[in-house]
Amino acid sequence: MQFGKVFGTACSTFAITNIDDLFVLATFFTESSVNKDLTPLKIAIGQYVGFSVIIVISMIGFGVAQAIPSEPIGFLGLLPILLGVWKLLELMFPSSNIQEEEEEVENVKAAGMKCIFKVASITVMNGGDNIGTYVPLFSQAEGAEIAVYVVTYYILLGVWCLIAFLIIKQKHILLIAQKYAGIVVPLLYVGLGIFIVIKSHCYPWSIQNINEGFMGNPGRAILATMTTFLLSSCITTMLWIRLRKWSASRRSTADTDMELQSIDPIGEAGTSKSGVCGGDVGVTGDAGANVDGSYRDVISGVESQDI
Repeated sequence: MQFGKVFGTACSTFAITNIDDLFVLATFFTESSVNKDLTPLKIAIGQYVGFSVIIVISMIGFGVAQAIPSEPIGFLGLLPILLGVWKLLELMFPSSNIQEEEEEVENVKAAGMKCIFKVASITVMNGGDNIGTYVPLFSQAEGAEIAVYVVTYYILLGVWCLIAFLIIKQKHILLIAQKYAGIVVPLLYVGLGIFIVIKSHCYPWSIQNINEGFMGNPGRAILATMTTFLLSSCITTMLWIRLRKWSASRRSTADTDMELQSIDPIGEAGTSKSGVCGGDVGVTGDAGANVDGSYRDVISGVESQDI
């Protein structure tokens, strides 16, 4: 085992899969400044509890993966690639309504919980990308590499909490990170997926097995076709979902704007005045016309009395 290489892989995979969690931690630490019950210690404990659940789930997935050869597990590296594409689509077609709904769901689930369980639950809910990355990574590990990964992750988790705590003291750093993270993180996920696929040798292994079972060595063509079809289908589906939700968000915003524009205080005020002017004498029509008509009637009455 090359300790330096394994340690570097552990550091890079942890950083890539937990960049978004850094902002969640910064949010918790910001809340702790106004919430006396949510202390930095409870935030750290909750983070470790939630991350432990993620590790346990990843180890269960790793145990299941041991029943089959390790090479095809490398195809799970396509998941981080698709995850990166999904995040890019979210960046290209943002939907404020969806984000608000997700925040409301998290707030509802966290309501009434103890502070530690609140942090842990949100950490687990935000850990789907971690599990999708750790399972194929663990399946490619040899010997004590998994132990190095896990120990490094727990050490870096404490460093992550410290960084998040320091970030809230430097708001300009947080703003810069938030500005560029949306672009950098998806690309990092794509790179991580490519790394897992290459490291697992899943494609050479599959090509060799296909060529052994068929004449003419069609392994490369078959895998290229299957991969292209799978990725294009998934990306097309994700694009359709994002476009549909984005369009729904835009329609909702447009409907709200139209409702606001349909309310015309000036027009309503003019209508009210017309009703008042004609209410006592049974006159209908525009207020100005009613006033002119009433004035002519008064003049005619005065002239007839003079005569």
